[in-house]
Parts: sequence; C-alpha cells; structure tokens
Amino acid sequence: MDPSTLNIILTVIIILGATVLPFVLGTRLRRSKPGVLWIGLLLCFIFGPAGQVYVAGWIPWFLIVLGVSLGAQQVLSAQLAMLVMVVFSPLVMFFRMRK
Repeated sequence: MDPSTLNIILTVIIILGATVLPFVLGTRLRRSKPGVLWIGLLLCFIFGPAGQVYVAGWIPWFLIVLGVSLGAQQVLSAQLAMLVMVVFSPLVMFFRMRK
C-alpha cells in the first residue's frame, strides 16, 4: 500500500471519529445518565458545540453555539475564538440544564 493512501485512510478515520464520537457518546449518555450537570458540562468543554447533544432538543442550541463559535473565529484571533468556544458552550449547557 502506498504511504499516501495510508495517510488518506488514517485521516478519514480520524475525521469520522472526531465527528461521530461526540454525537454517539452524547446520545448514549443521555439515555443512561440523563440530566447529570457535570457530564453535560464536560461534554461541552471537550467537544464544543457537539456537546449540546446530551440534552434533548439539542439541534437549535447546537446551531446557535456553532454560529457563535464560527463568528468568533471570523472576528477574533485564534486564541480568543478558542476561549469563546470553550466558555460559551458549557455556559449554554449550564443554563439549559438549570431551566
């Protein structure tokens, strides 16, 4: 097997894992341990907007947090945009679970 083909295969596996894992993990944890605040905050801290999957009705909140994150990347420096994503997603989860 050509090394470039192996690199492409590994890249596809990593990208699929990074996109599918948060949604599968959030959905499974929602079924097995629903409404646990620290789990929701941890998922949002690690996976950013995809951590919103943990609480039902996540699609609009995912889109809002994703929009804020993408907007921050367009306007702010990379470090500040990352800080906005790391802080904003768990804050949204906190207020969603405290309703």
